[in-house]
Amino acid sequence: MTASPRNKWIILIITSLGEFLGAFMSTSVNVALPSLKLSLNTDFNIVQWVVLAFLLATGTLLPIVGRLADMFGKKRLYLFGFIIFTLGSLLCGLAPSISILIFARAIQGVGSAFLTALGLAIITDTFPDHERGRAIGISASLLSTGIVVGPTVGGLLIDVLSWRWIFLLAVPLGFIATFLAQHYIPAYKRAEKQSFDVLGATLLFLSLLSLLLGLTFGQEAGFQTPVILGLFAASIILTAAFIITELRVKTPVLELRLFRSMQLTIGLISGFFVFVCISGTIFLMPFYLENILGYSPRNVGMLMSIVPIFLVVLAPIAGNLADKFGERPVTLVGVTLLLIGYTTINTLTTDLSAFGYVIRFMPIGMGMAVFQTPNNSAIMGSVDRARSGVAGGLLALTRTLGQTAGIAVLGTIWVTRVLAHSEGATDATSAPAAVQVQGLHDMFFGIQIMIGFSLLLVLWDLIERRRQNMKKLEVKTIK
Repeated sequence: MTASPRNKWIILIITSLGEFLGAFMSTSVNVALPSLKLSLNTDFNIVQWVVLAFLLATGTLLPIVGRLADMFGKKRLYLFGFIIFTLGSLLCGLAPSISILIFARAIQGVGSAFLTALGLAIITDTFPDHERGRAIGISASLLSTGIVVGPTVGGLLIDVLSWRWIFLLAVPLGFIATFLAQHYIPAYKRAEKQSFDVLGATLLFLSLLSLLLGLTFGQEAGFQTPVILGLFAASIILTAAFIITELRVKTPVLELRLFRSMQLTIGLISGFFVFVCISGTIFLMPFYLENILGYSPRNVGMLMSIVPIFLVVLAPIAGNLADKFGERPVTLVGVTLLLIGYTTINTLTTDLSAFGYVIRFMPIGMGMAVFQTPNNSAIMGSVDRARSGVAGGLLALTRTLGQTAGIAVLGTIWVTRVLAHSEGATDATSAPAAVQVQGLHDMFFGIQIMIGFSLLLVLWDLIERRRQNMKKLEVKTIK
């Protein structure tokens, strides 16, 4: 179902607002953690659950939300998501203790799962195929705007008012978005009445929860400890049980036959690796900029904004190019730029200038912008509109898992390599500057391998799709 030409742009604004709020909340809350620790008189290992509760609630529900939306209607569940997110924001802003704040953040995470999973699905249902890339590009641009302004506005609110206003600011925006969504988003046609796969959904939820907990706590406890290995083993066993269950039930929570589409599968795999690389890089660069180059936190924030700024500017352009030339050629350009960028930043030094940092990160910002929008469009266009909710949930899950794994895995690689290069060091951040940079070089080499693998996947998909198109053309010519 396609909305009217006038309303479709309003719908895009509504869904983009949901993306913006999620990104803004994520980055601004990170800035607020020190203030939360002091204000609520708690320890760091407790206050980190303000972030973890949101992440776990969102990540574990994403694919399940997509299935529910395809069954019961995207509009109804999207409205539910905005209401829950707004309620959670209000409870966060009013929370009198750290335990209530963590509980409220979990509620907010549940709402975010609905908004994240269904935003792109609604855009896909609303816009015709030849405008889908442009619409997704605009949405990605506004999401990136939330990433850029989150730390700045969050820091300002903390200085002038208090950390509570980071959450309370989302309340009126949430009410406005809920009203607009109710008025403008059409009631898309639902699938025929189906039963919900409760067992499959439970197995999937527990599998993702085990994986996310393992990735999160493995960074501190060590990935070789029995508890973390047990969580990973549980995730593998639960995933196997989930797959067996899904192959046997009539209406699975996740239709595995969707993965027969190479466009969907390659899009998800390449997107996962790119998010692993980007999130790991963003996690470690503040240590490099502040501890090694000696920049102030304010200047670190400005330098770190180079990637999201390129996303804001180039994402809509990449979407237009994808509509005109096809998603895969543009995606190939984006992943090539990423490979060039990660080859360039492998020349980071202990005395790099701000200009040198920006020049090295420009290809990464450009590559991420040119890759992400057409890749998202290719994934959403690979399924019929009746399955767009599931596709949107899988796409959002790929991003969440990639971000979590990137911080955990690449952070561990960096620490391991720094300690290996430094005799007797027990803390990577206190090792000599040259050794820390060498650890970054080793980590960037691993990233180059992942990006190179993604490039080969995208190139193979492009060649295969062109070969199939040539075959279709030959058949038409013969007829």
